[in-house]
Amino acid sequence: MKNVRKGFTLIELLVVISIIGVLATIVLGSLNDARSSARDAQRKRDIKTIQTALEIYHLDKGQYPVSNNGIHTYQDSWSTFLDGVVLPIDPLDEGTSPTSGGYSYRYQSRTPQNYCDHQAYILVYNLENEDGNSVEDGITLCDGSASPTYGNAFVVGVSPRE
Repeated sequence: MKNVRKGFTLIELLVVISIIGVLATIVLGSLNDARSSARDAQRKRDIKTIQTALEIYHLDKGQYPVSNNGIHTYQDSWSTFLDGVVLPIDPLDEGTSPTSGGYSYRYQSRTPQNYCDHQAYILVYNLENEDGNSVEDGITLCDGSASPTYGNAFVVGVSPRE
């Protein structure tokens, strides 16, 4: 009588489980990269949307909007910032300032001379896969100085009109 083996050995099972684990790790890593890239693309679209809303506001009112302290974020009723226009918020919306490495959007237009009395503004935001400290990052203010830098956060906006 022959001894017939049915099933797998422990070694065979461990090898298969290890291979599945490695493949799962690779797939999950790729998914996380794809998700962060998608959030970055959404952030770039959001910033363009906010800039368009700000330009429409400027056309209607003759200046960019300002809050009491000159800084406006989603925390300051961002959704009703521009006369009821609903503006987007960051996909992660961590509730922390982009100037401290968080994921949110921050708007700034101030009364001081270097902001041309509300004729210039900046938007500050972060991306997950890019650093915002390039030469093109930022605007020129009315007094000829560069806009403030915020570490790796991106700074965009409108330089004073000539």
